[in-house]
Amino acid sequence: MARPFSFENFTTMLPTIASRQNPLCKIVRALHSPKGRREHQLFLAEGDNAVVAAIENRWPIQKLLCAEAGVRQWQKNSNLEIQIVEPAIMEYMSEAQTNPGVLALCELSPPKLSLDFENLLLGLDGVGDPGNVGTLIRSADACGAGGVLCAANSADPFSPKAVRASAGSVFHAPPIILQNGSPREIIAAMREQSTPILIATGNGDVSCFDYQWPQKCALILGHETRGVSEEFHRAADAKIKIPIYGKTESLNVASAGAILLYAWRNSLAINLFK
Repeated sequence: MARPFSFENFTTMLPTIASRQNPLCKIVRALHSPKGRREHQLFLAEGDNAVVAAIENRWPIQKLLCAEAGVRQWQKNSNLEIQIVEPAIMEYMSEAQTNPGVLALCELSPPKLSLDFENLLLGLDGVGDPGNVGTLIRSADACGAGGVLCAANSADPFSPKAVRASAGSVFHAPPIILQNGSPREIIAAMREQSTPILIATGNGDVSCFDYQWPQKCALILGHETRGVSEEFHRAADAKIKIPIYGKTESLNVASAGAILLYAWRNSLAINLFK
């Protein structure tokens, strides 16, 4: 007689990945490179926070990978196909400093092309560190910005490091990617909507705390050393700076972005009471 079904029996029926040679293991490792993400049209969400955000935002997920001890938790909260992975293989699959415990293979959906927004649009021009890109997406989400536009010369917002740094915000507010993402294309799109272009630069004309921020604008952040592209300098309607009172020469772009975003948000709040 067959044993009655139980959750414990069910977990043992799921195949366990215990080898680095497993085909799925190889696919996951490939997703750490831009080429692999393009080839498989997938990207990784690592850890509880990112996976929960993906599920809550109904992001298409092909498969969930976790240790056997975590199956019950995820089986209760989703109808996803679950694959058990040995802890050592999970560590190999991920490049996070600590074992994430769970990985989701998320579909790399078609880029969000719409520039229909009512608030500040944060543009990233030459921001090369994926950790900074993810942190800026998180900050933009936190302050209620209209979105984040990633130029082609910036780091991939769907790389594992960027997704981890976004702490789930990449699913709440998916980044906008234009067809070729060049400064010229971005400027043309802003001009078409009569959206003022603001650039952040160390030698800007006005402090971000004194500037009269419009509700709808495009704020462009550039490379920490080179700054924004020359095209944005020529097109800028305003050049904004963060005042520095100590001896440091500059701020990390992610820190600068958070300050500027909240200067914008605070300016809007003040204007409501004028």
